[in-house]
Amino acid sequence: MVSRMICIYLATSSNGFALPSAAARSSLPLATSSNFFSPRQIASRPVNTHVRQMSSTSTSNVDDASAGLADIGNNKGRDRPAPDDTVISWRERINGSIASSRKIRGGNYVQIATVDAETNEPRCRTVVFRGFLPPRPNEDGSTANQRAEESCVMKMITDLRSRKVGEASGHPDQAAELVWWFAKSSEQYRVRGRLQFVGGGSFANDDDEFLARMRKEQWENLSDMAREQFYWKDPGIEYSQQAEVPEGGRGEDGTILPIPDNFLLMLLHPTYVDYLRLTDNFRQVDKFDEDDWTEKRVNP
Repeated sequence: MVSRMICIYLATSSNGFALPSAAARSSLPLATSSNFFSPRQIASRPVNTHVRQMSSTSTSNVDDASAGLADIGNNKGRDRPAPDDTVISWRERINGSIASSRKIRGGNYVQIATVDAETNEPRCRTVVFRGFLPPRPNEDGSTANQRAEESCVMKMITDLRSRKVGEASGHPDQAAELVWWFAKSSEQYRVRGRLQFVGGGSFANDDDEFLARMRKEQWENLSDMAREQFYWKDPGIEYSQQAEVPEGGRGEDGTILPIPDNFLLMLLHPTYVDYLRLTDNFRQVDKFDEDDWTEKRVNP
């Protein structure tokens, strides 16, 4: 009598359990088949069973609890770029980072931290980066000889009633630090600098025509949903049903309403940038001193 050998191939599921493949299930004999062995026959016959476990692509080789810096930027399964030792300005470098992440949802979300003056504790939140401040025109309307610092000023928005406004304003240097992580390229920028707020009369520089125009443009460029938030009730107090707000921040004729006083253009004037690229552990520090930036490579 010809001995029979049953070969079962198992695939590993995402939860770690071994499941028989469709090919293996279809090859097993049916209970009504003449070739089906009874339990007693099976017990009396040696059966050679070969089990193959397939690796799952959904599992990771790194335990989250034991991951280190190198693991965060580990792009296994991707072509790792060749090491690049080139030292260039952070402003030039971040243009490439932004371009490579432009199509990633949330790629322009950044974290900005301030310090609570009363408790001396850090406070951090996520905001939307809305581009760099454009060149300030000269008296003749040109943008020649623009100061190096101004070309790096980062635009965001906030509400006058937000705690970050009081926290930054209460610091002697209005200091803050922004962190921007680019997941696609495994790059991190830590941008330290001074916060400046532009509003409707609450701050000393609100009469600056250029900054007032930038604030107005930002208000008009917001989505309707984003504009509505500035008509909500005061944030941070006990919840109560929101009062009716102008839909989309627009009037009855559909035009955008004038800027409410609590809408602020928030500007970060960088003075120090710490850049880290985890694909090859390249780290660089840029410092702004007087009228220019200097950059140098440092140990990661």
